[in-house]
Amino acid sequence: MLYYKLKIIKAGQLLYREGLVDARAGNISVRLDGRVLITRTGRHVGVLSLEDIIELPLYGESVLEKRASSEWVVHKEIYLQTSHRAVVHAHPPKAVILSMSSDRIEPIDSEGKALLSSIKVLPDYPSGSLELARAVSEELKSSKLVVVRGHGVFSVGNDPLEGYSLISVLERSCQILLS
Repeated sequence: MLYYKLKIIKAGQLLYREGLVDARAGNISVRLDGRVLITRTGRHVGVLSLEDIIELPLYGESVLEKRASSEWVVHKEIYLQTSHRAVVHAHPPKAVILSMSSDRIEPIDSEGKALLSSIKVLPDYPSGSLELARAVSEELKSSKLVVVRGHGVFSVGNDPLEGYSLISVLERSCQILLS
């Protein structure tokens, strides 16, 4: 479990260092069989400690859910509907800007084309809502990234570092599109 907590911490540091989240935004989780490790609500992902990552049951409820990220319902639904092992949610500014005027983000740079292809932009559902959870998890059945209009990006992978890396590539592709 320590191994996965350290990966969450590293992904958070990288997200913050690259400006993909601000001091109060973003959340990260990892599925371990019937349990989920997830960042606490309101925590600065760039300076996470081991205590900022809590364990919740994937099936059923827990009193600790109140301490989990406000996007817990989205993470949980992704795990219930897909086989993904990690979820990363960030607010990369250039991707958010492009999401305001497009239904898809189409990278034109070689790395973006090769790694991301075309990324769907979902409508702006309320943050942490079941509507958002269902829409995001549905899209992530066939993709590793989805953007929510005006809100941010949800990325999935085998571990949090893979999710982070896809968001990083997306943001660079968005920077190129905006140039």
